[in-house]
Amino acid sequence: MNLFINICSRLTLILPLLLLISCGDSGSQLSKGHRDAIKIQCEDSSDPKACGLEVRQNFLEDGNEFIILDDGELNDDQIRKIKMECIRSKKFGLETYNNCLGEYKTAALDGKLFEKKFAAKPKNNIEDLEESVVYIEMVLTNYTKEREMVYGTGSGVIITDTEIATNCHVALAKADKEVLKYAQDELKWNTASDDLQERIWIKLLNGEDWAEAKLTKKDVNKDICIIKHNPKELFKVSMKPIEKFTSFKKLKKGSFVRAMGSPGGLIGHTSTGDIQWLGTAEQMQNTFPTILKQFDKDTKFIVHGAKIHSGSSGGPLFDKDGYIIGLNTLISDTAAENIAVSSDHIKELLK
Repeated sequence: MNLFINICSRLTLILPLLLLISCGDSGSQLSKGHRDAIKIQCEDSSDPKACGLEVRQNFLEDGNEFIILDDGELNDDQIRKIKMECIRSKKFGLETYNNCLGEYKTAALDGKLFEKKFAAKPKNNIEDLEESVVYIEMVLTNYTKEREMVYGTGSGVIITDTEIATNCHVALAKADKEVLKYAQDELKWNTASDDLQERIWIKLLNGEDWAEAKLTKKDVNKDICIIKHNPKELFKVSMKPIEKFTSFKKLKKGSFVRAMGSPGGLIGHTSTGDIQWLGTAEQMQNTFPTILKQFDKDTKFIVHGAKIHSGSSGGPLFDKDGYIIGLNTLISDTAAENIAVSSDHIKELLK
């Protein structure tokens, strides 16, 4: 598979019409997804239209066939699932995207596309909150082999039209030696010479589209980071911010809370509980000296009973009105405490 751009040097003035006819533009084979992949592949070309024609011609001349999803073999749920799974492969161009469609279509026809069946979402305020919460993947992209490896996941909450609050231990996660060793030993990547890049991908809990995000602000000693939605024409998500915050001083023990995030890859997981304790890192230091040593002493913590786990990090903790009261940050190894950092620190970082 060739990566990204096939240089459009073989085109002449008499070829465009012939290429247009031969590449199936007038038929149903070339889907919107295929067109998107071609557009990305040719986005740096001096003549994107001519490049697109050449990409299609080379694709067919190499013996490839466009994978068709709506040919009657698949149902709507299968088609939707395949399109969702292959969205990000568009960035590698036409052939990679088409191969992705083919792999997932084969899995669907073999009855292996869905591992789980999920119940319909309840029609209540949870759906509204989901529109403002994101699933985050920290990804190592190998442009040489046109592959990605997810090495970290977390959650975040949309707080402005462009910004998302999450934990710094999510946003600043790096592909360390252990990650690179796995890539080399298990995936057979040449980490010394392959073109590797760390990226942050985001998607809404109830959405299908993906977008990249970039770190813009950080307060490591309170574990609050802000990442910015970095939209591109074909990679962007709808940004619906939660604009109302409940200050720490207004919280009371026993009050209802709702946690949202993606623990263990359960994208959109939600749980409820109540506030069990309110205080600062300094006040908790004797109880949890190891896990709190990296926090500023004045960091405000909310200990609550809503279940969270790995992958919940950075996800919002809401009050009964759907206001943000904190970001879920820690779980205790020795007790049942679930700990969130107060949303006061998000507002401080935004100033």
